[in-house]
Amino acid sequence: MKDKNELYNYLIKRFYNDGYHGKKESRVIWDISVVAYLINKSWFDVSEISCPLINEDTSYKHTDDKHLITIVNYLDASKIFNDLFNKLGK
Repeated sequence: MKDKNELYNYLIKRFYNDGYHGKKESRVIWDISVVAYLINKSWFDVSEISCPLINEDTSYKHTDDKHLITIVNYLDASKIFNDLFNKLGK
């Protein structure tokens, strides 16, 4: 990716040294995974559960009577990254 285009160079710089997490070779893909889910849900293994109750200390309690939320159990990072890189390279 390096020197392929200006956007790639910016993203590489942000990825390897984001000023918050320090230098790393890999990261959790929270931000792009949300968009990827909208692009292709087959890249994800999900389940629906009753919305848990969140406590002030961020712990939670399972419920049976709340609205349903979607939980991602697994995602195929290689498919997500391939799609992202293909789109960025165009």
